[in-house]
Amino acid sequence: MVSISQKVEKISLDGLWELKNSEKSVEIDAQVPGTVFEALLENNIIEDPFYGENEHEMKWIYESNWFYEKEFNLDPEFLEHKHILLRFNGLDTIAEVNLNGELIGSVNNMFVRYDFEVKSKLKQSGNKLVINFKSPTAKSREYIERNKIKLNTGYAAIPGVPYLRKAQYSFGWDWGPKLPDIGIWKTVEVIGFDDIKIKSVFPYTNLEYNKDPLNISNPTEFSTIEVKSAKLFIEIDLTSNIENIRGINYIIKAQLRAPNDEIFVKEIPLSKQKETFNFDIENPFLWWTHELGTPNLYQLEVSILKDGVLETVKQKIGLREIQLVRKPDRWGETFYFLLNGIPVFAKGANWIPVDSFIPRGKKLGLYSMNLNYAKKANMNMIRVWGGGIYEDESFYNLCDELGLLVWQDFPFACALYPYSDDFIKNVEKEVTQNIKKLRNHTSLALWCGNNEIEGLWKRLLISSGVVEDNTKRLKFLKDFYLRIFEELIPQLIKKFDPTRPYWPSSPSSGFIIENLAARSSNNPNAGDSHYWAVWHGNLPFSAYRDFNSRFMSEFGFESFPSLKTIEKFCPPNQYDFNSQIMENHQKNAAGNQKIMDYMDKRFSIPRDFEHQVILSQITQAEAIEYGVEYWRQNRSDYHCMGSLYWQLNDCWPVASWSSLDYYGRWKALHYFAKRFYQSLFASVKEDPDQIEFWVTNDLIRSCDIELDWKILNSEGNTLMKGIYNSKVSPCSSLKLGLEDVSNINKEQFNMQNNIIFYKLYSNNGKKEIIYRGFRLFDAPKFFNLRDPEISSSFEDIERKKNNKVQFKLKLKAKSIALYVNIDSGLVDFIASDNFFSMEPNETWDIDIEIASGLETCKDHSKQEIINSFKIQSLYDIIK
Repeated sequence: MVSISQKVEKISLDGLWELKNSEKSVEIDAQVPGTVFEALLENNIIEDPFYGENEHEMKWIYESNWFYEKEFNLDPEFLEHKHILLRFNGLDTIAEVNLNGELIGSVNNMFVRYDFEVKSKLKQSGNKLVINFKSPTAKSREYIERNKIKLNTGYAAIPGVPYLRKAQYSFGWDWGPKLPDIGIWKTVEVIGFDDIKIKSVFPYTNLEYNKDPLNISNPTEFSTIEVKSAKLFIEIDLTSNIENIRGINYIIKAQLRAPNDEIFVKEIPLSKQKETFNFDIENPFLWWTHELGTPNLYQLEVSILKDGVLETVKQKIGLREIQLVRKPDRWGETFYFLLNGIPVFAKGANWIPVDSFIPRGKKLGLYSMNLNYAKKANMNMIRVWGGGIYEDESFYNLCDELGLLVWQDFPFACALYPYSDDFIKNVEKEVTQNIKKLRNHTSLALWCGNNEIEGLWKRLLISSGVVEDNTKRLKFLKDFYLRIFEELIPQLIKKFDPTRPYWPSSPSSGFIIENLAARSSNNPNAGDSHYWAVWHGNLPFSAYRDFNSRFMSEFGFESFPSLKTIEKFCPPNQYDFNSQIMENHQKNAAGNQKIMDYMDKRFSIPRDFEHQVILSQITQAEAIEYGVEYWRQNRSDYHCMGSLYWQLNDCWPVASWSSLDYYGRWKALHYFAKRFYQSLFASVKEDPDQIEFWVTNDLIRSCDIELDWKILNSEGNTLMKGIYNSKVSPCSSLKLGLEDVSNINKEQFNMQNNIIFYKLYSNNGKKEIIYRGFRLFDAPKFFNLRDPEISSSFEDIERKKNNKVQFKLKLKAKSIALYVNIDSGLVDFIASDNFFSMEPNETWDIDIEIASGLETCKDHSKQEIINSFKIQSLYDIIK
């Protein structure tokens, strides 16, 4: 029997702490994990910082110093452990740690786990722990004064945050408020152990294929790839002060449970501080993105045994291989991910932190909500952007389970960073810890050094006040950049996670070495691209077709959130794009006017504010769709292999580039994304004189399809029609044909009033509709709208076990209906489709699930819910 003192024991110090500021004007209870802003809100000390212009009344909070205090007791048996660690998994950011009146350490990095050996400082009862947090903004000003360089992340931010290893967005961004938070943002625990403890467990996989995937030239062969076996390696690192472990009779045990409950077990006598197991697994259950298969996960348990179990580490792992394939080709160099031998077109969005107050976002369930909605929109990759954080463990667990790949930026973005040995050492500790923490996640596909620093280099020098003639300082900054992003980080990845690719910056064409600022980082022929000529450059949507990216990792377009969300921060008397509060909830310079200008090019602008909001969302959705369609048409021969739009989510309620607002409400873009990210997808490339019809197939199997198309005029008369039948190879795009439309579009008036409708059917034995699309030849404002006279009826209303109400909505349009919008002022919901267009006499069946069935459905009858729904089209919006 193992004595208690030999076991590794953990005692949580989470829960209620005392919080006060240095002036002692505030003394309240605070939850840990949590933050100062959260505690002040929970204790009704401050108004909601997200409402109105309250953000600007919060400066005193982040300009103050704050103290977290907690008293705790320990059992005598626990104090007998030879080693006792006080572990802080996350402190934000500058703080001193005091235990029983003694300073035990200082911290300066919110991304680092801090361990303090405290056995000699603990007692059985009345232990007092005090964390003294310093103002992050005061600290950043101190660094600016000392270094004489005003490091910053742009016009929308408080200067100085690059000096701190703190989430960069918290000082403000062009979509986020200036609300730098402070606090114990992750768990605190006391860990007792004796001679030995598990430091880390690192599993990785090698697969054996029946053929070499990289030598496949005909995409039909991808359906014949088989994985015969998998070799799983498990590296186990131990902490121990014992010189001769071999003589102490420890056993290390690894147990693996497969998805079918088959169990594999291995045990070996412990002989050194680093041991490696390997399992040969025949016919393995592979981990796939959700569109290509099942994201299978094995349950791994690693234990140290000696007369019983001393410690066990559990984690879920997937068996898979991921490669970043970069090979010379006729355009330049490929850039795509190969998963288990299958080339993946990355479809997804960029991710920012879920809340300005990060722990609150986790408590509110925003991780699960946003990632599940990403999967619902047929995304297979999420890019964790570099101005945020190494995400919460729950984020990566969810991506593992949902079959979503993760592109992980290290948290450096749009800034120069201080060139000092202390900063380098801090970064080295941070990067090492986080590589070891995240490398076990199957979903993690790529490490990326930073966001846009390489590409913005000259502009960043100017914004920081570094003059070109200061050659010594310029060389320091340049050498420092190369030292971090092209030496230190890749070396650490090679040492601690050699199975994954590293990319130095986004966008980039690869390691830049001495060519910083002398070579384009946004080369469309190699590497990944960010494209902002649409939006920031004011170019029309059509400009997307002029940029043939290999992998589009960032592009975007703004819109407003729904009126229900606007109501959360703005009173009705401020319902105007240019009102003070609406402008405060728009952090991109002149962004609201830009939304209006783009809308005006596409639509007749209605007077009603709510209708203007809806049009902003339709404009955003059309813009992103225009780009994604084109890049997906280019997937054959790996010409373009990724589309990650900016951005998936918001950290507060705001006008932004997101497709999901802060409350998880779907904008038009998210419904469009659900359509344009389908695995089997039809699209058109229209010009006044001709139309190309395309089908893209991201699946591993060939698909027999039928595409029916027709061109109608605004009166609903058919001018042209046709059918294409074809077999589409796996992992490819296919141009079905080209139609000459010059005759029907000869006159501008006719061209502006003609519309293409097309439907994609599966022909694999049973003809099923897969996709419906439409396209105008000119802006919708020129199309002669008629009242579509949409009729609606509700059927099959039922309440599910999870308390969610579901029902079917049947719609029929008498005439052409553009951008049919289903909405409710009473409940939040997810529709199977929304913001679509209908042919004359066409019927659509829509599934509705009440998303807020949480509480609101209990308060409303079924009839009240039905009566709250409003169905309108563009005709109703602009009439």
